[in-house]
Amino acid sequence: MSEEKVATYQTRFSLQDETALEAYSSLYCRLERKLFADLMAKKNLTALKKEYIASYRITARQFNSLHFQLKGKIRLAKTLQKERAEELKLKIASLEKKLPRLKGKVLFRQKNHLARVRRKLRLLQELNKEEKVSLCFGGKKLFREQFTQDHIEWKKKWQKRRDSSFFSVGSKDETGGNQSCTLGKKADKLFLRLRLPPALESTHGKYLLIEDLSFAYGEKNLLEALEENTQRNTLHKAKDPTFTERGKALSYRFVQDDKGWRVFVSVAIKKQPLVSNKDLGVVGIDINVDHLAVVETDRFGNKVEAKTIPLALYGKTKDRALALIGDAAADIIEYAKTKGKPIALEHLDFQKKKRSLRTDAPKKARMLSSFSYNKIISFLQARAYREGIEVLEVSPAYTSMLGHIKYARSLGLSVHTAAAYVIGRRGLGFFEKLPFGQEVPLLTKNSTLLFKVPVRNPQADRLEVLRKTFKEYKAAHVAHFRAAIPDP
Repeated sequence: MSEEKVATYQTRFSLQDETALEAYSSLYCRLERKLFADLMAKKNLTALKKEYIASYRITARQFNSLHFQLKGKIRLAKTLQKERAEELKLKIASLEKKLPRLKGKVLFRQKNHLARVRRKLRLLQELNKEEKVSLCFGGKKLFREQFTQDHIEWKKKWQKRRDSSFFSVGSKDETGGNQSCTLGKKADKLFLRLRLPPALESTHGKYLLIEDLSFAYGEKNLLEALEENTQRNTLHKAKDPTFTERGKALSYRFVQDDKGWRVFVSVAIKKQPLVSNKDLGVVGIDINVDHLAVVETDRFGNKVEAKTIPLALYGKTKDRALALIGDAAADIIEYAKTKGKPIALEHLDFQKKKRSLRTDAPKKARMLSSFSYNKIISFLQARAYREGIEVLEVSPAYTSMLGHIKYARSLGLSVHTAAAYVIGRRGLGFFEKLPFGQEVPLLTKNSTLLFKVPVRNPQADRLEVLRKTFKEYKAAHVAHFRAAIPDP
């Protein structure tokens, strides 16, 4: 079976009468909240399915959609709870370290703050131990607004937000890839036929037709999925021996916002044949606060070309930031495709990076907090997948230090492009050897730092040596910059 990834495309549509969609989303969201309470009460899923189908008059596939979406939310919430618990532990350790240096009212306030943080941690640990989660349907931000707004107006917004979407899960074994919502084409226009719950049939009918759909992106992939499912159905009806049981699954999410209704269609797309060849070299990429550093290497790990792509996201709106990331990813993948080489990226733990921000300078931490590592990496990977470019993920350990010491001065690179060069070499399988015991001049912002690489202990392993070198490397930088600051 070929490797596939799921892509999601969206479009807006309008209907003369939206009451059927609103009734569907209201019923769906109400049942989702009830199902969440039942699952947290450890009730049997099989018994719940029979009860919901009979009592609330929904189809089996509609219940499966409910459970599928809710299961994903619960899984994500559990992950976030564990990460939040780790962040609170770090916060508690930081506060405990700070308390002995405080006095008076400041000490009193910090002790109260520490008590609140410990209480939050205990609650999270209890939830994690019991395999339970806490979900706020509608969002905590809007929930808190009830205390600062007119309650009647707030309640209208709250109910609308909580009942504003529904989901229909697809399956490869079903006609059209989805039994409850079917994509079709008529006169060069796409349409959807949505199966309404039996509870709404007497008022709104059995099906709802949504016509004249047009997707700005991804319509080609949707048409290919439609054609594949149509051929599968034809072979099935004709009892052709070449008939295969599995087609293309299409899942649909309907969302209502202030502008109207949108539909999100998710479909698996096949991986394109590779057009990149590691034997030619790689394109190493280092992700930074305001730019991407890119270095091309040949197959021997030698630098061919270095450049930077501006990517300043601080202060940008979410949509603008995503547009900039998409443009930067397109430029890099097109460059790699032209060269016929794969890209090499650091395998970054964003949560670990976020937790480390508290040790950074406030200005840098503020910039990094608006900087979406995950989005940049996911955009690069998705674009590379579609264009047939191989992605090599490497360890991010000490890439900046190694690049600065070994290559920045000798190759005329900045610290960041030198790090990208190390990343590219790692993608090819090369390791860096430090000039142990030697004094190396390192270019800084406005001066040169003379750093002596410590002598290697033959009994220590490679990571231990790098760890010790990095510690002295950071200390040398701090001492260098402090010496450059004039006395007041």
